Amino acid sequence: MSRRHLLLLLLAFAVSVVVRWPLLNRPLSGHHELCTALVLIALHSWHHDGFLAHHGAPAITFTGPADLIPPGYTDAPALHDGVLYYLSHPPLAFDLPHALFAITGTEPNALGLQLFNLFFHLLTAIGLYLVVRELQRDGPAPLFAALLYLFMPAPLWFHGNAYMSDMFAQNAWVWHVLVALRALTRTDGVPWRMAVLCALTLFLTTLISWPGVWAGVALGMIAIVQWHQQRDATRLRLLASAFAGVGLALAFTAWRWLQVVDVDALLAYFSGRYAERGTGSEHGGMLRTLLLNYRISWLPLLLPLVSLLRKRHSVISQRNALWLFVVLTALPVILEMAFLLEYTGHDFTALKAGLLLCGLGGLGLSAMRAGWSWAALAVTCISGVLYFYRTNPPSSPTDERFAWQMEQGLAIAREARPDEMVFTLGFTPEPQVRWYAKRTLFRVDDTRHARELLRASGNPKGIFFRQAAAGLSHERITAD
Repeated sequence: MSRRHLLLLLLAFAVSVVVRWPLLNRPLSGHHELCTALVLIALHSWHHDGFLAHHGAPAITFTGPADLIPPGYTDAPALHDGVLYYLSHPPLAFDLPHALFAITGTEPNALGLQLFNLFFHLLTAIGLYLVVRELQRDGPAPLFAALLYLFMPAPLWFHGNAYMSDMFAQNAWVWHVLVALRALTRTDGVPWRMAVLCALTLFLTTLISWPGVWAGVALGMIAIVQWHQQRDATRLRLLASAFAGVGLALAFTAWRWLQVVDVDALLAYFSGRYAERGTGSEHGGMLRTLLLNYRISWLPLLLPLVSLLRKRHSVISQRNALWLFVVLTALPVILEMAFLLEYTGHDFTALKAGLLLCGLGGLGLSAMRAGWSWAALAVTCISGVLYFYRTNPPSSPTDERFAWQMEQGLAIAREARPDEMVFTLGFTPEPQVRWYAKRTLFRVDDTRHARELLRASGNPKGIFFRQAAAGLSHERITAD
């Protein structure tokens, strides 16, 4: 990367931070900020109880004397010693921010996690620049692709306010695509050094979240095709890389989670999650949802993608590399839709298409005349920012549209005493409320159920909250 391009990227990244600044550190509210809250609860538990106290598993309930889940409240398979754990993703996206907060001696907080997320947005944009440079060595497409990735609606939000493993996987996956693309385009065989790098980047991607599995399938399939076509046995080293990278990450994840649950419980957990998130028989509504998600995330890219379709023959110097890039970035997205269709109803899953769409968009812009290409880039990026604000309007920290969950949680924290179990009567608060309350909140439908849970837990006292038009009301109860 030239010094000029690096400076332009750093400047653009600074502008993207300014774009998001009004949204950072506001009360956690909607648009998947529940994911941020869930991660913060786990980091809080590790910070206060100790990482080893939870065996490195993300706890999503609290461990105070009145916060442990009593027998009979839930039969969730991820329950261990009265604490509920979140095992849906591998652990690295929890481990890294925990290490940051531990090294800095800082209490886990939303702004710290968001700034951590922002930093990796820059690294991913740089990674995409290097990937697209494998397709066009001398043109402006690499810079255009990276700039597009900085200013499209999905990256602006999911590399900022919203944080979760599935979104964070993008940061490792882009480097895997770069290493795999370089290995697959070699004409003199694949050295073991490249194979090991492919395995390492695939291991890290999978250790963050499941997109690494689909990336491993893509790499393995391409390696087999190339071996069959070229009769080059060194291509099979990449197949070994796919098995090793994915297999070791899954084995490590299983080992971590088996410290808090047994094999049967872990299998029950994932079978339950797949039943909820997998591909069922009803697909009609999901197609509309996917189209909506991609429109919200990437609509401003329409102009550069149309330009690519019109002038595709004039912009690509490495045509074989282009097809490899498309397969490496598109096939994992397609496989996720095929096997986890219900899960892809979440709009954050559309973030994964960003490497493909912004990469192709950068190529499309480079097909225009120099003056027009920069003008089109500016229009596209400004449109991305405006569309981002349409979905995520800037607000003050006291804006009641976004502050009510914080206020509800803080109200619970003020009223509930440490030795009182906290019940919510007829409503289930989101993780944002639990984060601000710093309490395990037990939903009940009547006071009889609350007293049963008090007796089951051995706690004599509790407090339950009702929702009302004027806010929360509360009443203290005893087990008798």
